[in-house]
Amino acid sequence: MSRAALPEPDVDEVAADWFLRRRSPDWTVEDARLLDAWLAADPLHRESLREIAETWELAGRAAASDRVRALRAQALAAAPARHIRAGPLARIAAVLVVAAVAGGVAFLSLQGPSAQHEAKTQVYRTAIGERATVTLADGSSLRLNTNSEVAVDYVAKRRGLRLVSGEAWFDVAKDPNRPFVVTAGQHTVTAVGTSFDVRLEPVGFRVAVTEGRVAVDAVRGPRLSEVKAGERMDVVGDTAMLRPDAGPVAGDWRDGRIEFASATLAEAVAEMNRYRRKPIVLSDPAVGRLRVSGVFYSGENSGFLEALPLTHPVSVQVGEHEISISSRSDKKTSSKG
Repeated sequence: MSRAALPEPDVDEVAADWFLRRRSPDWTVEDARLLDAWLAADPLHRESLREIAETWELAGRAAASDRVRALRAQALAAAPARHIRAGPLARIAAVLVVAAVAGGVAFLSLQGPSAQHEAKTQVYRTAIGERATVTLADGSSLRLNTNSEVAVDYVAKRRGLRLVSGEAWFDVAKDPNRPFVVTAGQHTVTAVGTSFDVRLEPVGFRVAVTEGRVAVDAVRGPRLSEVKAGERMDVVGDTAMLRPDAGPVAGDWRDGRIEFASATLAEAVAEMNRYRRKPIVLSDPAVGRLRVSGVFYSGENSGFLEALPLTHPVSVQVGEHEISISSRSDKKTSSKG
């Protein structure tokens, strides 16, 4: 006797569960990866999550009014306490029903992502050596590089994000009426629909564009410039330098690759250290001025330290807390990394 097939899970129930989990303080990078895979599996998944987020936002606006607060207090006082095991969609509905009764929320106006708002800022982080991809509620994609943090705060007329630390890549869903604005230090990078990378540096930041264009502005000052596809801008204070998107450090970190094109060893070491828990140090400035070219993987086992003594007059010494690169006249030990 064959078993009856189990019913497929309701898409709205699954979307509601993801919506609640994403608002939890226990949200992890692995959760973000699983949500991204679920959204990519079917366009209906993304649409269901979008509608739930919009409904939540519309109800949240009404729930802040004095009228709705009074209604909620009356309902809680009149209703006996009960313990009910409800699915995620029912839990969301229970939160929204008071606002619906108040009559001040137009649940019918689910017309697009312009109505969407996350009542709570979402913060995404990666540790050293980690990368993560997050699908945002409007369909844009956020990719975080090693040791990075981005805060996302969408409102009705503006998709706001802040690069707190590190580096992030943004693939922006087109919405001309709702600009996508990334704040980096004292500047903003604004796009409508484009793909670009923003990286914070010790004394400024840089933005590189692969599709479309972005505008770079000072938060309390004039526009610095527009950056088009194939260009990169390095910003230090109010000084901006526009150049082709190429330099001593290139490659696509999204695939875990780092490419050096005649970079100084000091530049190369600084870049590799972004992905390492045990840092690399240089013994003297002369070693740091050597030139390095090649493609390596990011992380502890990149092959960088193994290849270096084969092409340069240096030795690599592995210590307990750091790895030292010195001239070949110094003592030479085995290397790893």
